[in-house]
Amino acid sequence: MTRLLALALAACLLPAVAPAQVRIEEGVNAQLAAQRLAVAVEGTDPALTEAVRQALSLHGGFTVSASATARLQLDRAGNSCRVSCSQAGYAFQTEVSGRDANDLALRAADAAVVGLGRRFNLRPLFADTRVAFLSTYAVGKREILAGNLLMRGVHQLTRLGCDNLGPRWSADGTRVAFVSLARNLPDLYVVGYPAGQPRALIAGMRGTLTGGAASPDGRRIAFCSSNKGKTLDLYVADANGGNRRCILQSEDRVESDAAWSPDGQQIVFASGVSGSPRLFVIPATGGTATQLATGGGYASEPSWNRVDRNLIAFTQAGEGTNSVAVLDLSRGAVAVAAQGTGGLAHSRASWCADGRHVVVQTQQRGTDAYWLSLADTVTGKVTRLTGSQLRSCTQPDCWYPAR
Repeated sequence: MTRLLALALAACLLPAVAPAQVRIEEGVNAQLAAQRLAVAVEGTDPALTEAVRQALSLHGGFTVSASATARLQLDRAGNSCRVSCSQAGYAFQTEVSGRDANDLALRAADAAVVGLGRRFNLRPLFADTRVAFLSTYAVGKREILAGNLLMRGVHQLTRLGCDNLGPRWSADGTRVAFVSLARNLPDLYVVGYPAGQPRALIAGMRGTLTGGAASPDGRRIAFCSSNKGKTLDLYVADANGGNRRCILQSEDRVESDAAWSPDGQQIVFASGVSGSPRLFVIPATGGTATQLATGGGYASEPSWNRVDRNLIAFTQAGEGTNSVAVLDLSRGAVAVAAQGTGGLAHSRASWCADGRHVVVQTQQRGTDAYWLSLADTVTGKVTRLTGSQLRSCTQPDCWYPAR
């Protein structure tokens, strides 16, 4: 890419990406199938109407069909919109406003989700969810991008011309931490959202460095480092990178994907102490790590749900592919949320604002083709988010406001 083109991209937003369906698992059972409401979307503004259609097509609780009995009506006036349905059993009417056309579409979609989905207690999904991820679209190197679930108004946050790893949002959503090889060594950087100059947060530590997960209160970060030896150890530091404390030194490998509990009291991580990775929790101040019962086998890349603290999503390996599963701590049960297939593998889940959907990394097995997908942990519906123009998209991390 020429410098002129790079500067042009820096001054504008990336284009919207039309979603492509990856997999819809139809009829897991009658109850789940009944939770998918068929809806027609009509409106006075074609662009807004199409954006809301796209959003509802992504949501696992809906199918969009022009012949559906339930008909959603969108009446736009400037940056406001009346969202309504007159169908018996689903009737509602609400007014929403947005900062711009993209924001209005997201809020109209959420109004539709909540209004039509009252019997299933559906929560807003789109307006409050941001996703940061890696993309090779620019110069073939993995740079940090971030935007909303519709991939409209995606911002390129880094232009370092090197591979970067593991984007993780700050607690307030104003920054993204990531590991960069800008100095040919793994240093922890941070960059502002929607724009800012990347700067080093933790640099010069010997060995491998991974992580940068922010605690819910924004005061601490968790990361892993091999500073003390050949294996990765688990650290907690102040948000500015200072006051680093090793809370778990392992004789075997500790995975880099540490995640905080919603109350900030515990950290869940994956460790290879038993051979292949398993999930463990440890007090954030250090202490004894306790293994979680995930049904045996490979378990890594945990993500703790902040809406329902009983749920932890993780990557599960089995039958020759990766899937995303959810551990329910209250019931001690594990359910597959995004089932891998002979051709596709799903991994690296991150929870969205409704506490029901996760953004996952999807791979076409046997190739280097990766993209982001939205998976509904209730119905198993998985839909592609990123298109081919963003090239390889990996390692998603979602942010939404604290409630």
